[in-house]
Amino acid sequence: MRRSALPVPLLFPMLVALAAALAAALVAALLIAPTARAAEGVDRAERRTPVVLVHGFGDTAASLDGLEDYLHAQGWLSSDLAEFGYDWAATNDSNAARFGAFLAERFGSRPVDVVAHSMGSLLTRKYLKDGGSSRVRAWVSLGGPNHGAGDAAPCGPFATFCDIHAASLADMTPGSPFLNALNAGDETPGATRYTTFSSTCDQQIPPGDSRAPRSTELAGAVNHVLPVGDSGCPSHYGLLGNDWVRRQIVAEFSKDPVSQVDLKTGPFRITVDSARFTSSGESGPELYDGLTLTTDGTARSLWRRDRSGATAFPDHDPWFGLDDSTRSQVFTGRATVTAYLVDADYSAGNNDDVMAAGRVHWDPALGFGRFTAKTNGVDGGEASVTYTVTPVQGVPACRVRVDQAELTYFDDGTTRPALYGDITVRTGEGARTAVWSRSGSAPSTFPNQGNRTNPDPYFHQSVGSGTTYGPGPFEIGVFLWDYDASSADDLVARGTVAWDPYTDQPGTRTSEFRGDDGGHVKVTWTVLCP
Repeated sequence: MRRSALPVPLLFPMLVALAAALAAALVAALLIAPTARAAEGVDRAERRTPVVLVHGFGDTAASLDGLEDYLHAQGWLSSDLAEFGYDWAATNDSNAARFGAFLAERFGSRPVDVVAHSMGSLLTRKYLKDGGSSRVRAWVSLGGPNHGAGDAAPCGPFATFCDIHAASLADMTPGSPFLNALNAGDETPGATRYTTFSSTCDQQIPPGDSRAPRSTELAGAVNHVLPVGDSGCPSHYGLLGNDWVRRQIVAEFSKDPVSQVDLKTGPFRITVDSARFTSSGESGPELYDGLTLTTDGTARSLWRRDRSGATAFPDHDPWFGLDDSTRSQVFTGRATVTAYLVDADYSAGNNDDVMAAGRVHWDPALGFGRFTAKTNGVDGGEASVTYTVTPVQGVPACRVRVDQAELTYFDDGTTRPALYGDITVRTGEGARTAVWSRSGSAPSTFPNQGNRTNPDPYFHQSVGSGTTYGPGPFEIGVFLWDYDASSADDLVARGTVAWDPYTDQPGTRTSEFRGDDGGHVKVTWTVLCP
């Protein structure tokens, strides 16, 4: 049957009503969807292959910040971007091993992409040649001395001098045993996609250097010699910031598959629990500059010294002297821990060494819990910052009680160890409270000798008083010394132990802390949750 059209005067009101109904439904959907996501506590985002950035000789991870920011602006999650800092004076063999350990610690077994500047190309290529190509999808070299650096040629006849001052210089010498082994056989092994960039305006690794001609280029790689197109003619360090080069890097890495990842929804609270500095190659460095916490684009100092006030480490504070007013922040987007710690070298003719530099990001893709941000530098320097991220609402209002502290062993040859220092609790809101404290002028003596159980398990004070502290997360710190009137005081026990509401269970546990001369302290503590 042929249907007749509705008259326009009747059709128009019906269309208006239909449009209004559709609009109302759409508004309702828009109102309901965010509520559902908020109730679930998650959102979704694209996840790309993580990118690891590696600096060159004489540099630090801080030199990579600009390129890292660019990649973040192009869609990479900040937690999928990493700066690998290392001791550039050490051998490339040792740094290649450290690079592999870094990838495993930071990204587990996930495939990664790599951008290496200058000498960073050598240590990452060593990792690839030794089997790492199985997990590196794409590798990019910016001004890499892949066949040697002409300026390092004097290390040939003076190899011992170069080994003493920077073993990596000997590695970069054209024709060195390291380079010969690295370039033997296939220069681009495995399924990794290899790309190199060099520039005729590069004064450090120029393509036309007769001592190491076309050093950056590799057989089997896509090799770019700038200038081409609108690339300009960047310098050695200009390669890191060149827009044309950056666009090529993004295009190359965009060939990788993209996945989806859950994002927690904010607001969030970050609590910096502790910060430690260690060095395997420098005894008692005096550090200055500092540690910074940035949330939602606002940077705040966690620890800061100028050069004249450089602090010798190990510091007497197990929490590195962190600023309590800064270490707990509420934010909505991402958080970044930045380190730049320099050793003040007061001897004539020596430069101050950057012993830890770089930054580590948290974003909602990582979820809640306890994390560690590590940054490195020369002389085996490492800054390790632990922090906990929780939602602002919905965290159990748990509290902690320190039940008992016991000196189980200490023997420096005397019969009356005299303890001073403190046992302290930090809570998630930034408060720090000493549950036991003595000054060096009023130590607490213990009459028993080595191989003993402390006759007073409560250290003669408020430990075991039943007082609770909170809310969590918590960290308990122990820093105890033995007063010695005739010689230097001995460190009896030092350390921290933490409790995180997202990874740990409430209850009672005993933690052990150690120091010099067999120093051994046990602390028993209980977490109580409603």
